[in-house]
Amino acid sequence: MLYDSTKGLLQSILRSLEAGDEARWDDRTESGNACLYEMHQMSAPLYKAYRSDTTLANSPMQSSFPAKLNRAMPYVRTMVIAIRHKDQPRALESGKAALAEMNRTSAQ
Repeated sequence: MLYDSTKGLLQSILRSLEAGDEARWDDRTESGNACLYEMHQMSAPLYKAYRSDTTLANSPMQSSFPAKLNRAMPYVRTMVIAIRHKDQPRALESGKAALAEMNRTSAQ
């Protein structure tokens, strides 16, 4: 599932930041942008040109993804900006906040 893959990508970026490898800033920026792109793709589409499977589309887990992604995306944007500026502490803080939003179980 794309959601789990995107969450895994975010986790790998965080592991890379925690490792502190100074030579990987460009890779992290590219991965962060890919993560943002995937999040945008998954957040509530305005139009569906096809008829979706209503039993799976209306599951509580599936319907919570857009809300989680919309809450997490600003943190991912901030993380990518911090990575571009090579600001490791700010990137880590923002990335962890994004992951926390994606792991949240209920809309609070």
